[in-house]
Amino acid sequence: MTFLKVLLVILAVLWLISLIRIGGRVRYGQAGLFVTALAGPFKIQLLPAKERPKKEKKPKKETKPKKEKKPEEEKPKPEGQPGTLSRLMKLLPVVGQACGALKRKIRIDDLELELVWGGSDAAAIALGYGQANAALGMIWPLFANNFKIKRHSFQIGMDYGAAQPMVEIQAAVTMTVGQIVTLGVHYGVKALAVWTKSGKSTRKKAVEKPKKQEAMSHE
Repeated sequence: MTFLKVLLVILAVLWLISLIRIGGRVRYGQAGLFVTALAGPFKIQLLPAKERPKKEKKPKKETKPKKEKKPEEEKPKPEGQPGTLSRLMKLLPVVGQACGALKRKIRIDDLELELVWGGSDAAAIALGYGQANAALGMIWPLFANNFKIKRHSFQIGMDYGAAQPMVEIQAAVTMTVGQIVTLGVHYGVKALAVWTKSGKSTRKKAVEKPKKQEAMSHE
């Protein structure tokens, strides 16, 4: 019974960890670009990086001049080595499947846009305002139809007193730990299988090629 209880506690803890959401928040505006990593309730600012106190530089010790190494001759690649590029190309279908699954799992927790169109020309302001609304009308359905969006806010306005347009954008994207692990394992195994198979087939072709050439020379 004790073992069963411990197992249940471990499973419960793993289940709770799998529900933790991990992602990032990006904010851009007049103040600059800010990037924050999100892990549950914790937030870590990545950009702009916090300045660390500068350490006093110690005087460098005099070092003896190193002897110049002779350039090593390039070793010829062994015949039959599979081409990396051709093998990577075979991974593209798996990458496409992973991106499709990732798109369905990602959740946009926060999507905000505040655009105030300004300038010196009133006609240009009105034209820019109309173009911004038209662009938003085309872009928003792409987000709404392809991602889960928890909260969004769009504000587009005009300010004839502003010298130039002003924009503030903020987006927060997260996934659960369980989703990340599941997708990583599933498509990681697929990619490994394709990579291994492509290597074997390329080596096999490389071995068969000289055999055919030998047979033709004997004829």
